[in-house]
Amino acid sequence: MAIYFTVDLDKLAARCLYLDRIENTIGRRQVITRIQAFRDELLNARIPLPVSAL
Repeated sequence: MAIYFTVDLDKLAARCLYLDRIENTIGRRQVITRIQAFRDELLNARIPLPVSAL
């Protein structure tokens, strides 16, 4: 049994927070590197939880 789903590509792309970073890439490696840089920035931007919340 197969399962199919569809998406509105324009709406999906609009939610991509790093789309502007990968627009002018040429190869797969460039895309991977730019997405990883974006993720690293997110990790650095997160606000740490107070010790009492842990």
